[in-house]
Amino acid sequence: MIEDIESVLGILDDIEDWYAPKAPAEDFTPSKQALVCIGEYAIKTYLKKLPDKANRPFSIFVEKSGIDVGKWIPQGLGPHLVLGFENSQVNTHFWYSVLPYFSKNDPLATMDGKPKVSIMLASVWDGVSSASLPTLISKFQASQVNSLATAILPSKAQTNDAHFNSLASIKNCAAIQGSTVLLLERDMLESYAGVDRKGALMKGSSVANYLVHLMLDKEAFVSELSELSRTFNVNTYTVLLSTGASYSIYGSVENMLDAALLNPLLTFELKSSSVLYVLVRMPSWLKEKLTRGNIELATANWFKEKAELKSLNVTEPIYVDEQNDRVDLTLFIGGFDTKKMLTGLEQKVRALKSEAMKKGFIKGDDWQVILQGEGEKKAVEAKAQEPAGEAQNPEEALEAGKRLELERVLCMLENLEEQSEL
Repeated sequence: MIEDIESVLGILDDIEDWYAPKAPAEDFTPSKQALVCIGEYAIKTYLKKLPDKANRPFSIFVEKSGIDVGKWIPQGLGPHLVLGFENSQVNTHFWYSVLPYFSKNDPLATMDGKPKVSIMLASVWDGVSSASLPTLISKFQASQVNSLATAILPSKAQTNDAHFNSLASIKNCAAIQGSTVLLLERDMLESYAGVDRKGALMKGSSVANYLVHLMLDKEAFVSELSELSRTFNVNTYTVLLSTGASYSIYGSVENMLDAALLNPLLTFELKSSSVLYVLVRMPSWLKEKLTRGNIELATANWFKEKAELKSLNVTEPIYVDEQNDRVDLTLFIGGFDTKKMLTGLEQKVRALKSEAMKKGFIKGDDWQVILQGEGEKKAVEAKAQEPAGEAQNPEEALEAGKRLELERVLCMLENLEEQSEL
């Protein structure tokens, strides 16, 4: 019986490979860091201004059309990988159509070696991006690569399908044990106004590009924030930042913090926050005036009346060889209450969810898992700690496993047929 099932599964695996999205065949050797940009908005945001050639990370671009991405990439970008879905025969509009297929395609398999850490930037309102982000978090975890996922949420003006995709994406990300997710809002990115290290005006999504450069400049950043997340069981963050702040004009860290509070990149409740990671970039000549200890004490005093923090971590600042006095002060704030935001999103997409369930694209149980997020993760952990039941005969266990795999693949093929009829 086992041999018969294996024979059928071998044929079905060939069919499944046919439908799976394909990555380019080139072998690239990644640097210590990998940068993954998912979705047109995220890709174009990063490409606005690239890091110096010597410091560019290995880049992975994920989009519905890999051909379009090829047109956006400038000459001389350096080692990169493009993953497109034009030949996948997958309906890419909603997350639930992409997730079963993309989750079986491992982009890391085409790379010679693996990065030390990964920073991901995703605009999670389309089907490809919303499904790809949690999938890649899991893929990097399986390869023991620390990662930070930055999810840009859709504008309030965007249609409900965009919010449906984004809700599923951020909850799927949050349900992954040990994930670290940074949430930003598109509306707030677009309305941002500040200055860069040269004192030039910086507006709109350029601040997201600036933030990515800042994270790349601190080699230990992702590893340190990941450790903080695991220690306090916190995986959702946002950011407050004061960019290009002249120390002679602002005069103190507290004034810079006040300025950062005026330009949030997510609507959230600061007082419910529990952990804080502070990253500062400044000229090396300011090292004696603006010590790490001074920054920590000033930040602790500033937060005293604003939130009851369990942990405040000020990492070693990034020092640059510049003659100006401009400071980039960035607060990665985690542990805040997301219930209000997520409840509002669920109400907004209720009709789309019901329609998808009615057509059989998602099941009620699957949707409940997405909405439970953290609760589901804890339930899985509790289940894992339960005493094991009576051991199965090895042959019976193998046959049962093969049957489950057969049912899963047959279900996949039924979904393909349904989508081809639409």
